[in-house]
Amino acid sequence: MVRDGGDGWRPWQLIPRLAAGAISVPVVVGFVALGAAVILARSLREMARETWARMPSRRGNVRAGRGSNHNVAA
Repeated sequence: MVRDGGDGWRPWQLIPRLAAGAISVPVVVGFVALGAAVILARSLREMARETWARMPSRRGNVRAGRGSNHNVAA
């Protein structure tokens, strides 16, 4: 019997494929996690800006509005 090197299963050819898969899965997961963190940070930053814009009494350089009792003389 002569081995002609047909389409048989060779374990040493499987090792590079497993190594590539073992490397690519964490890389893809890392990129997805990084993208999610960026989207979350941008959303939180935008929400903070909107909240800050609606709270004029919390800003130091803005005077209190008409409904405020801060400027009432005693």
